[in-house]
Amino acid sequence: MHQRDDPHDDDFPAPRVTWRVPDARRLPALEPYADVVGRVPDVMVRETVWDTFDGVLAAAGVELVRGEDGTWTVDRGEGPERLADRSADAPVPELAVHLRGRPLTAVRLRDTTTSLLVLHSRDGRVRAEVADVRVDEGSPDEAVLRAGRWWALADDGSGHALVRGVERALRDAAEDADTDAGGPDTDGGGVAAAADRAPVPRLAPLRRPSTSHRPRSGTAARFVVDALATLRADVVRVDPLVRRREPDAVHALRGSLRRIRSVLAVYRGALDRDASESVRRSLGAVGRAAGTVRDAEVLAASVQMLAGRAPEGLVDDATLAGLVGRLGSARGDATAGFDEVLCSAEWFAALDALDALITDAPPGPRAGDAVRPFVERRLHRERRRMRRVRDAATRSADLEVLHDARKAARRLRYAIDAAGGFAGAHRHLGRLRRAQASLGDGLDAANAVAALRHEADFTAGVLATVGRQRADRRLRRGRELLAGL
Repeated sequence: MHQRDDPHDDDFPAPRVTWRVPDARRLPALEPYADVVGRVPDVMVRETVWDTFDGVLAAAGVELVRGEDGTWTVDRGEGPERLADRSADAPVPELAVHLRGRPLTAVRLRDTTTSLLVLHSRDGRVRAEVADVRVDEGSPDEAVLRAGRWWALADDGSGHALVRGVERALRDAAEDADTDAGGPDTDGGGVAAAADRAPVPRLAPLRRPSTSHRPRSGTAARFVVDALATLRADVVRVDPLVRRREPDAVHALRGSLRRIRSVLAVYRGALDRDASESVRRSLGAVGRAAGTVRDAEVLAASVQMLAGRAPEGLVDDATLAGLVGRLGSARGDATAGFDEVLCSAEWFAALDALDALITDAPPGPRAGDAVRPFVERRLHRERRRMRRVRDAATRSADLEVLHDARKAARRLRYAIDAAGGFAGAHRHLGRLRRAQASLGDGLDAANAVAALRHEADFTAGVLATVGRQRADRRLRRGRELLAGL
């Protein structure tokens, strides 16, 4: 039989069909369907699954695996992702939002054995690859706990008779045992290089049983808990991006924290007030630390923008470069400080408190209210609050008053967004967004002007003049939008 020494090219398609095989049956004979059947030597890969002693990662649907070569991969439910530059130490920073200071330990050993057949048509072309994959898992100190086996078929997409015959043979053999005929394999990667690049099928994650208390559907408490759970997922998703210093990650995290605090503030009464306010205070402290970083980012970006709007020839490039460098240094210091916050017990305690609020759902005085009238009452109350702040802002040029108006518009908008289908049509939602954006641009320009006043050179004076003009225009437009609400 023809022996194939190396796997197929990396661009070979991902497995198109998979079957779960619950027993030790052999693959059907495929020689009648192919001119040449090549067999790649079996490949066995040993990996170690890491978690906390109480299964925190498994409970979150996260699987952390270390290969024999010391590299780490993490699977958050969308397929394994290799963690770069983590060959020596456990990748705690990427998972700190789940671990929260808990130590990692090896909880399971996994052996994956892949047998591969490569099927050639009469013209010598590779038409399909069939993989027989077995996964054995066990704890480091005990015998095998679980075993799983899959067949997978990948083909060249030509619809060749060889492919049709092989698929039919595999399906017939698998369905004899009432196995699941799969659709597309969403893990991606070619079958041939399962040891190197193609994610092998995984056994279902071992998860802790849920102990959450779910309020009755259609109640105010259930509405708030569901909204918080969605926003918590955003925080968990963004936290690793902040630690990797991805662009706009701090801004996204700050926005998610603000949305959580807005939901807790606007929809008071659905959950216990003391527990809700405790979470609001804890997240507020972290949000303010994120705000320091974001303010430094916005200031540096504002100065660059003002330089682009300044009259040509009035900005000295060397002076501007020095100013931008100093702002960048301040931004770096703020980012380093926020890194410490994200590793602090205060941040982990805030996350624990948020989790407890979602899981336990301590009822408030309005917990059992029907959700729609509850939401409508709370939004009506929030609109009245917005009107009071608006009236003050339209009569004042004080930056603090305008800042309060922007925060009020943002809180009302976040509350409407969280309400979704439970809120009636809000024709002013777009105007709220525009008012918030205009006031934000104006306040950012005004803050840049205030910072530039500490510089004594001509370039800073030019930038401050341009900034004052922009601040006046954008704040005036913001007040106009507020007046139209």
